[in-house]
Formats: sequence, structure tokens, C-alpha cells
Amino acid sequence: MGEVKVQWVSTTEKTPWENLNVACAEPSADTLELSGEKYQYIEGFGGCFNEQGWDVLSALDQNERDKVFEELFHMEKGCKFNYCRLPVGANDYSLEWYSYNENDGDYEMEKFSIDRDLKYLVPYIKKAQEYNPDIKFFASPWSPPTWMKYPKAYNYGTLIWDKKILEAYALYFMKFVKAYEAQGIKISQIHVQNEPLCDQKFPSCLWKGEQLNEFIRDYMGPLFRENNLDTEICLGTINGPEEDNRLYDNYVNLVLSDPETGKYVKAVGFL
Repeated sequence: MGEVKVQWVSTTEKTPWENLNVACAEPSADTLELSGEKYQYIEGFGGCFNEQGWDVLSALDQNERDKVFEELFHMEKGCKFNYCRLPVGANDYSLEWYSYNENDGDYEMEKFSIDRDLKYLVPYIKKAQEYNPDIKFFASPWSPPTWMKYPKAYNYGTLIWDKKILEAYALYFMKFVKAYEAQGIKISQIHVQNEPLCDQKFPSCLWKGEQLNEFIRDYMGPLFRENNLDTEICLGTINGPEEDNRLYDNYVNLVLSDPETGKYVKAVGFL
């Protein structure tokens, strides 16, 4: 590639639109020292597959795109990413907001479809698998289908707490796991909700700890077990202020203290 010129424009209250110099970082020696002490096992590192990422990478020529994937996923070079995330439906890095079933009242998920993902996420993931076929994937939704929410919108709101809705949403997760498995992409873990404490301007959904507990215990967990899905159910990905003990008391401890729910929850995920 040719030389890339970078322009840095800074805007503050006192100095709007100020042009600043961009300095190249100088290489430095590696200062990491290993003591030999071992604590917990880290299974891997990675990032999140998003539509915008694939859209940008698709603009590169083949050689440059291959270099990016090699640097990210090759297990002998670069970042060696091996533990990656993907959204269940739209997230804040999607090109448009969508779900896998926007057909009101389709409780049986007869019109469930990942056709949109076949254009963006699935090719992105399969390209990464060419460099590391053993990537482990976990997934979480930013929002359920809009007809399952109040108000009916991708952003803001919460899940309608109705038995038919809860059964349908558990089925939605199972259909997602099976649809991706049919594409050769094994979903190892499902995190029930991304940031359940945040009511965002982008796709989101609020959950209380009691709701997560009931949904996993009475709907999602039993459905996965009845259908012999070995995809793990995780409590997460939970967000909130670290200094606020209510995050633990009202979510993690509340859910894990229920012995029935504990049969299904395999891990807790935090942001």
C-alpha cells in the first residue's frame, strides 16, 4: 500500500477545529516479564464480528483483506484471536437494525430466518475460520424482535412478560443456534442479553435479575436440554458500575442462588 496521510482535527470548547500533528509511535522493547506463577486459565482472546466490519473489509482488495485476517486470526502470527463474539440480530455496529423474525405473532418461529447474516456475518466468520478453524464463538442479542417488546422498537424498552412471548423467545435462541450450526459455525455459548441494565439509543433491552432467572429456569434452559443442545447458557453480558453491590445482589447472586436455574447457567459474563 502507498503512504497513508492522517489528519488529526481536535475540537474543544475553547479551541474548535484545531489541526494537530500526528506523530508516529516509536518501537519499544517488550517489557513483559513472566514470573512462572499460575492463577486462572485464560481460554482465549478475540473481538466481535459485526456487519460494519465485513462491509469495510470487503472494500479492500483480496491481498490486503487476507493480510488483515492473517494478522487477526492466524494462530502463529498476529493477534491469534480464538474466542470471538457475534450478535444475535442487530447490534450497534450493524448496517441496519433487524431481527431474525419480524412477523408479529409468529410464536412457532415458522418464519425465522438468518438470510441477512448470510450476506454479512456468516462470510465474515467463515473467512476467519480459514485461518483458525477452532475459533470458539459466543453470541448475545442486543434486542429481541420488536413485536416481543414494549414499546415496539429495537432501541429502548423491555421484553413483554407473557408466557407465549417467553416460549417464543426461547425458541428463537434455539433456532439461531441450529441455523448457525447448519452453516458450520458452532455457537458454544449464548449470553441471554447484552447489557441488560442499559436502555440505549441503539438496539437494547432492559432485564431485571428476576426476569433473567425466570426466563432461563422455566423457558430457555429446559428447551435447550429437551432438544439436547450442548450450547452453554451464560448469565450476561452484565454491565453496571463496579462499586455498586446491587449489580451482584440483584443479578448474579439472585440468579445463581436459585438451584433450579443453576442447572442451566454455566458461566457469568461481565462488561
